Amino acid sequence: MFSWVEIKKFAIRNNLKEFRRIIGPRVKLMAVVKSNAYGHGMVEVAKIAIRSGANWLGVANLDEALQLRQVGIKAPIFILSYWDMPLRITNLVQIYELRIKKAIKENINFPIYTVNQGQILSQIARKIKKPVNIHLKIDTGTSRIGILPNQTVDFLKEISKMPYLNLAGVFTHYASSESYDQTYTNWQTEKFKKVLEIVRRLGFKNFLAHAGCTASTIVNSATHFDLVRIGIGLYGLWPSVETKKLAEDQGRKIILKPALTWKTKIIQIKELPPATFVGYDRTFKTARKTKIAVLPIGYWDGYDRRLSNPTPLKLRGTGQGEVLIKGKRCPIRGRVCMNLTMVEITNISNVKVGDEVVLIGKQGQEEITIDEIAEKIGTINYEVATRVNALILRKYV
Repeated sequence: MFSWVEIKKFAIRNNLKEFRRIIGPRVKLMAVVKSNAYGHGMVEVAKIAIRSGANWLGVANLDEALQLRQVGIKAPIFILSYWDMPLRITNLVQIYELRIKKAIKENINFPIYTVNQGQILSQIARKIKKPVNIHLKIDTGTSRIGILPNQTVDFLKEISKMPYLNLAGVFTHYASSESYDQTYTNWQTEKFKKVLEIVRRLGFKNFLAHAGCTASTIVNSATHFDLVRIGIGLYGLWPSVETKKLAEDQGRKIILKPALTWKTKIIQIKELPPATFVGYDRTFKTARKTKIAVLPIGYWDGYDRRLSNPTPLKLRGTGQGEVLIKGKRCPIRGRVCMNLTMVEITNISNVKVGDEVVLIGKQGQEEITIDEIAEKIGTINYEVATRVNALILRKYV
């Protein structure tokens, strides 16, 4: 085992407790475990979340929903994004129909935003004589999936004609709730409230209204409605610097604890003479006698190539990316490869093959955070976490 991820269960429990404190006992909490739980391992995180008080689980697609049911998870599950049926290939249609039948029998909740989806679910549900729970997606300003607010009446009138469909929820998603300025979020919230009034006037009752994500749940209580969907915050990460600043300025005290640590081991150590190139494209050249440690990790594993030592043929004091060895920061030298990365350990004594290396997390007094890596490669913490290869072993500690 040359690379593994450690997930701190106490951190996930802590984060859920913090969000429960924010929303109170009335509002339900959905733990979003889609995309392999943002890199943390979907099945185990789902189990931890339910044991720790989450009411619902949110997944990206039908495959993830069925996977959770297959391991015995009984909690309500909602598909947040996408599902559908192929139109022409007969054997695929049959396979998908069987999967949708299974999902309906397993009480999976489906999003709906096209009339065709309603027809598919109604037809399959009628065959097995079991109602299916649907949640109507309203596009209030993100311009992704969902019907526009002015389509609500006509859409629901069409859906109402279809048997075995139960409107269990109406939901939307915010475009910029991570921003310090909540003007656009508030505008979306008002649009969503008007849609909810329309839905109720049409006679629909006892459905869940939900819109809140991690950011809006923390800083904007008007977005809580009946249920909030907690994603990035579940894993101890802030949605943005602006969200954290706004929470502080509002006097909101919330302690999020990062759950993920990513480790590997040294597989080779070598001493290089001056004027020796390291890695592809010769982007690093030693200026002195240099000790290099080779790590069995690369961009296939999700360790971003943009962490490479970036400037060709020029000496630099540190590489763009760093790792922790014996509690000290060690710069990357040369390019991050598909399966290997080289780091400099010249100034660290007693390093040997097999020593533990921290890519993300704490070692001694030093820490490399997901946010630090995200800043170095010009992206967001969501991407860094979710791109840790799902095939890498997760340990729950």
